[in-house]
Parts: sequence; C-alpha cells; structure tokens
Amino acid sequence: MNILNKKIYVLTLGCRVNIFESNQIIQDIKNNGAKFVKEVDRASIAIINTCCVTNKAVSKSRYFINKICKLKNIKLVCICGCYSQYNQTNFSDKKIGIVIGTKYKTKIIDLIKQYRGTRIVKIDNVLKEKEFEFKNNSCETITTRGFIKIQDGCNFNCSYCIIPLVRGKQRSLEHKIIISDIKNMIKNNMKEIVLTGVNTAGYNDDGYSFFDLLEDINEIKGSFRIRISSLEPFQINKNIIDLICNSKDRFCQFFHICLQNANDKILKDMNRKYTFKQFDCLCKYIRLKSPLASITTDYIVGYPSETIDNFNLSIKNLDKLKLSNMHLFPFSLHKGTKAEEITNLVSENEKKRRFGILRSLNKKNNEKYFKKFIGKKVSVLFEKSNEKGIQQGHSQYFFSVKVKTKAILTNKMINTRIIDINDTCLLGK
Repeated sequence: MNILNKKIYVLTLGCRVNIFESNQIIQDIKNNGAKFVKEVDRASIAIINTCCVTNKAVSKSRYFINKICKLKNIKLVCICGCYSQYNQTNFSDKKIGIVIGTKYKTKIIDLIKQYRGTRIVKIDNVLKEKEFEFKNNSCETITTRGFIKIQDGCNFNCSYCIIPLVRGKQRSLEHKIIISDIKNMIKNNMKEIVLTGVNTAGYNDDGYSFFDLLEDINEIKGSFRIRISSLEPFQINKNIIDLICNSKDRFCQFFHICLQNANDKILKDMNRKYTFKQFDCLCKYIRLKSPLASITTDYIVGYPSETIDNFNLSIKNLDKLKLSNMHLFPFSLHKGTKAEEITNLVSENEKKRRFGILRSLNKKNNEKYFKKFIGKKVSVLFEKSNEKGIQQGHSQYFFSVKVKTKAILTNKMINTRIIDINDTCLLGK
C-alpha cells in the first residue's frame, strides 16, 4: 500500500508505556510521508494500540475495535498491543488487515506498506524475547514533557497479573542511549522527562543499575526535572530514596509505589515480594527525607481469597499509610494466571461495596494531603491554557495546579503559592 499523504489515526488504550509506544508510531507515520490525524472520522487507516490489564480494559479494546471497524471512511484497521498478544485469533472483521502483539510496533508502518489485501499476522512468543525493541527511544507527548521508555517486561509472576505473558521477560535499554536521549530532549527545551517502563526500577543494563542511571542523570547539566512513573516496593532502597529526596530540583518528589493490598495474607497469595510493614517503613523513610513527598499507589479491590476480616484489616492499615492517592482497580480474572485456581471469588456486589469504602478513604486522605500545601509555594511546570484566563500545570509533587492569569506560562517552571483546593487540583497564585 502506498501510504504517501494517507491520513492515519492512532488510538491508545492503557498505560504510559502504550502512550510512549503510540507516540513512536505517530513519529513513524510522519517520517514516512503519511499524515497523522487526531480525529478518526478524517482518517482512512486506523491503528488501535490495545490493553488487557483488567476486564474493563479488555472490554474497552473490543468496543473501540468494533466501533472503528464500522466507520465507512476507515478502509484498514491495524491492531497491536497487549490485547491482541493475549487474544490472537479473536478478530473477524474484514477491515482488520494487520494484527501484531506487543512486538513489531516499530515495524507497523512497514507492514502497512506491505499490505496487499491479505491479512498480515505477526505475533511472536514474547517470553523468548531478549532484545529491547525501541532503540530510537525518546518522544514528546506535549510541548513541556517527554517520555523515555527505559525498560520492558517483567520477571515476577504475581498471581493476578497477565503482563509477563504479554510483555515477556525483563529487558532494558542501554544506559548510554538514555543519557543521550535526555541531553537531546533538554536541547529541545523539555522541562520534564518521565522515565517509564513495565518494571521501571528493575532497570539493569548488564550490571548498570537503576540507581546508577539516576546518579548519572543527576549529573547532567540543565534546567529540567525527572519524574519516575512507577516503582515496585521490593526494588527501591534507601540509596534510591536518598538520591531522589536530596536532589529536589532534579527529581520530582513523587513516588508511585505499587502496594496492591494492605494485608500480609493476601500479599502472599498474590505472590508479592514484601509485607505491609516493609511497605509502611518505606513510606516513613520517604517522609523522613522529604516530608511533603507525594506517595501514591495501585490497589486491587476484591482479590478472590480476601475475606471480610482480611479486608477490614487492610482498611486499618491503609488508614495508617495516609497515601496521597490510590488508583483503585476491581480484581480481574485472567486465564493463565495463578489466581484462576482460586474458587471462592468475591461477589460483584461485595466488590462494589469494598470499592466504595476504599474510594471514600482515598478521597479523605487526598484532601488531607492537599491541605498541607495551603499557603506554601510549589514549583509548577505550566503546560497549557485550560480555559479563558486559566493556566494549568503540575507541581514537583505531581498534583495539578491552576492559576488565573492573562500571562502565557506554557513551558515555564514558576514558584506558585497555593491558595485553595478545587476537587482534584489546587489553585495557585
């Protein structure tokens, strides 16, 4: 297929890694003479980058595949990502001409060029994959922030998790490429650079560790800050925390640490590598080094083996942690995971009840965290004009801040005094 001047739409579902990879695809579209369009009704080709981390993500992937296939203007649909890796034969619509999994995203434009009307399917066994696919690795998602995918895959088989099956084993990008990419992004006036991966703190380039990488990044000259997308509690230590907290101008004081449950029995059932006490000690040490640091987490609601007594203890433990935010996910059962063997599933009604309790607790703790900043100054990287006279950005603690001003502040990092709370963001002056 000749793609010169063809209009191509890209839909991204799921995590920041998918967002990063879609942005790479968009860059490839532009580099090959095609046109990337943001509206699907303007396109003739659609690429859908799918997700399957939860049942909701699976349903969403199916929904958008079906919806886009029905559009008259769309002549070719290309499916890629975790859902297609996991459900390789579940695509019947004739418009679906290319199906790949989590590999070959860097080749998807070449595959479109090769397409001659017969479906192309390229899905490998990613468990055998050893190479890090994305070599031309940095990308810009907005004018102020860039992403670098430093790592892919996971070696830990948590009982509920499908990710190792669809992303493969852990592999990392060479650290020299990462450092070079960061320097280039600084030259392009990027003010915030996000390190992302499936298992980010598990980064290992032939013995060169995540800590080594952060140390070298800290030595780079320039006015920019680093944000780390997520961390596993058993992979960070005091050395990493000290480096981040002692270099507040370089590293965002934001720790997204995946807890998943606050009860030791359930953590063991999940095959997690830590206890609640260890997680609690980690949080206390972070707050000792950086008292206002934002500590957020992912939390699975309604794990099959969790009794009401287990859940009640978890609530007490979570209340002690006082996290600034929790991303709550109802448990999703995936074929091929260890959790499939558990028979005493939590009912949907009980799952909803627990979800409501956790959501209320999260809202309470989020408001308490925000109140700590009233009257204080934070460094805000302004990203966009959200509405007339309102400039919006993120602080070094990664909460959103809005300021009423006629000045154009985009891509400026400005000390801003917090004056009030507005639901999920703070108001500044």
